[in-house]
Amino acid sequence: MDIPVFILAGLLVHCVFLVSIFDIYFSSPLVHGMTPQQTSLPPPAKRLVLFVADGLRADSLYELDSNGTARASVLENNGSWGISHTRVPTESRPGHVALIAGFYEDVSAVAKGWKENPVEFDSVFNESKYTWSWGSPDILPMFAKGATGDHVYTFCYAAESEDFGAEDAAKLDMWVFDHVKSFFNSSRNNQTLFSALNEEKVVLFLHLLGIDTNGHAHRPNSREYQENIKQVDEGVKEIASLIDNFYGNDGKTAFILTSDHGMTDWGSHGAGHPSETLTPLIVWGAGVNYPQKVTTQFFEDNFLKEWKLENLKRLDVNQADIAPLMASLIGVPFPLNSVGTLPLEYLNTSALFKAESMFTNAVQILEQFKVKMSQKKETTLSILFTPFNELQQYIQSLKVSLCKTLINLALEGLSYYHTYDRLFLGLSIAVSFVGWTTYVILVIIKAHTNLTKTVPTNKKKSTVLFYGFASAGMIITFFLLIQTCPWTYYIYCLLPVPVWYAVVKEIPVIQDLATNVLSLHIGQSAGFLLVCILGIEILVFSFFYRSALTVGLLVFAGWPVITQLWIQAKVLYSLIWTLLCVLLAIFPLMPVVGREPNIPLVIAAGLLTILISFFSLASLCKSENKYRDNEDLKVYFYQIFSVALSTYVVGSTHNSLKIKQGLPVMNQIISWMTLALLLLSPTFLFERLFSILLSLMSTYLLLSTGSSAVLNEENTMSASPFFFLRRGSY
Repeated sequence: MDIPVFILAGLLVHCVFLVSIFDIYFSSPLVHGMTPQQTSLPPPAKRLVLFVADGLRADSLYELDSNGTARASVLENNGSWGISHTRVPTESRPGHVALIAGFYEDVSAVAKGWKENPVEFDSVFNESKYTWSWGSPDILPMFAKGATGDHVYTFCYAAESEDFGAEDAAKLDMWVFDHVKSFFNSSRNNQTLFSALNEEKVVLFLHLLGIDTNGHAHRPNSREYQENIKQVDEGVKEIASLIDNFYGNDGKTAFILTSDHGMTDWGSHGAGHPSETLTPLIVWGAGVNYPQKVTTQFFEDNFLKEWKLENLKRLDVNQADIAPLMASLIGVPFPLNSVGTLPLEYLNTSALFKAESMFTNAVQILEQFKVKMSQKKETTLSILFTPFNELQQYIQSLKVSLCKTLINLALEGLSYYHTYDRLFLGLSIAVSFVGWTTYVILVIIKAHTNLTKTVPTNKKKSTVLFYGFASAGMIITFFLLIQTCPWTYYIYCLLPVPVWYAVVKEIPVIQDLATNVLSLHIGQSAGFLLVCILGIEILVFSFFYRSALTVGLLVFAGWPVITQLWIQAKVLYSLIWTLLCVLLAIFPLMPVVGREPNIPLVIAAGLLTILISFFSLASLCKSENKYRDNEDLKVYFYQIFSVALSTYVVGSTHNSLKIKQGLPVMNQIISWMTLALLLLSPTFLFERLFSILLSLMSTYLLLSTGSSAVLNEENTMSASPFFFLRRGSY
C-alpha cells in the first residue's frame, strides 16, 4: 500500500473509532411517542418559584458562617431540606436539564457546547400554563426553544456581563432580583399580564449565575463567593415575601432553592468530586412538609454534625427527582422523558394524593420503557430479541403500594434497552481495532526491517481470499438490512472485513516473523515479552493509581545502565538522563490540581525554559551540522521570544484578575498568536523536536497555574538527553 493511501486509510479508520464511542456509549437516551401523565386530583400549589443558584455547593450554604448563624435563613422555620446528588458532567446545561426536564443530559449536546438542543425534550416549563424566567442567556433560551406554543418567556442580561475576571459578579444576581421586582410592579398596570400571573400552573424561574462566576474567579473560599451567598439568601427572602404579598398570602405558592452543580476548592467543576456533585435543596410553601424534628438520623458522611443540623430531618434526592416534585406540586404532567422518582417525604398532602402521584410517576416511566422496547423489537430479529423479563413479570401483579419498585424496574428496563446493542457494537470495534493495529505493525516490519523476505504474490490465493471476505461482507450487510439498523452500524460492523482482509494478505510476513521470533534465544524472547507486558500493565494501572507512573519512570532512569548505553554514549548525558527521570518521577505523586494557583512557579518554569533554550542553542551553533540552516536559528529565536512573552502574559493576567480589571485584550492577542509558532519547525530530527518542545512550552505556560508548568519543563529536559544519548552512541 502506498504511503499516502496508508495515511488516508489510517485517518478514516481512526475517525470511525472515535465516532463509534458516541454511538456505543453516549447515544441519546430520549424516546418519543409517549402520552403525558398527570394526577386527576387538585394540586396543593397554583404556582411554583424555582431559584437555581448556579455553582452553589451544599456545604457553602448549609454550614454556619463566621458569626455562627445559618446562611440559609429559610431552612429552620419554613421548609424541608436535603442534598441533591448531581451526575457527571457537572456543568450548567446538564444540571438544569436534570432539574427542569427530569433526565440526565443527552451527551450529544457536548458537540454544541451544552447550549443548544440537539434533540428536543419536554420539561416542566413546557407543561406549565405560563413560565417567566430571568437570568443567563446561556441557560434560559434552551427551555424556551423546546417549548410548544408561546408561553415560556425569558428575560436575559447581555452575554458580555458574564465576565469572570471583572468586578464582583454578584451584580448578575442583583440584576435578576431587580427585574423580578420591576416585573411584578409593572403587572399591576398591565391587566393582561396581571391575569396571566393569577392563572394556575404558573412557574417563575430565577437563574442566579453570580455565585458560579465568583467561584471561578475568586474560589469558593473567597470573601466574594461567601458574600454573594449572603446576597442571594437576602434576595430569595425578599422575592418570596414580594410574591406572597402580591398574591395576598393565599398559601398557594411553592418555593424551591437548589443548584445545578457545585464547585471544587480551586474553582472548577465538571467532574465527580463530592464538592461538585453535592448541591443544596430547600423546599417550602404550599404542599411542602414543615421542618421535621428528629432525634437521630444516619448518613455515611459527617455533614450533619459539621452543619449543626442533626435535629432537622435531611431528605436527599437525585437531581432528576426535582422535576417530578415540581410537576406534582402544581399539577402539570410529568415531563415525558423524566427518569426522576417523586420524593414523597417532601410533600405535605393527603395519602391519596401521594399514592396517585406515585402511580402517575410509575406509569410515566413505564410509558418510556414500552416505547423503548417497541423500538428495539422493530430493529431486532425475533429469534435474537431478549426481553427484559423482570419487569414483564412484575407488571402482572401491579399494586399502587409497589410503585417505587415498579419505577426502579422500569428504569432498569430503560437502561437495558438503551444499551442493548452495546456489546455487539463494542465487539465489532474491538475486532477492527485489533486488526488495524496488527496491520500497522506488519507494514512497519515489512517496510523498515529485514525480518521478512519478499514473496511473490499468488494471484489465485488472493482471488479466493478476496471473494471469501466479500461474501462475509455481504452476509453482514444482509443481516443488518433485515434488522433496519442505522447506517452507522454498517460502518462499525463492515469495518473489520477490509481490515482483516489486509492482515490476512500479509500471511507471508507473519510466517517470516514467527520464524525469526522462534529462532531467538528463549530467555531473550521471554525477557523482551515480559518487559513489554510489564510496561503496558504500568500504563493501564496508572489510570487508576498515578503513582504507577513513578515506578515506570524510575525504571527509565536505570535504562542507560540496563542497556549499557552509558558505555557507548557520554557518561555526562547518561547521568543527566537518570537525574531528570528521577525528578520527573516525583510529579505523579503530587496532587492532580492545586487548591491555589502558584504563579511564581509558572514564571520560574518559563525563565528556566528560556535559560535551557539558550544553552541548547549555543550547543547547536557550535556543532558542525550540515543540516543546520540560518533560517532555523531565526525560528528558534522567535520561539524563545514566544516563551518569554507567554511568561509575561501569565504574570500580567494574574495581576489584572487579582485587581478585578479583567483579562487584557493585548494578552488575549498574544496568547492566540503563540499558536502560529506551532507550525514552524526544521526538518532535521533533533532540531525539529527541540523546536516543537519550545512551541508547546509557550502554550503549556499559558494553560498552567502551578507545578504542571515545571512538569512540562522536566519533560523537555528529559527528552533532550535522550537524543544526545542516541547521537553519542553512533
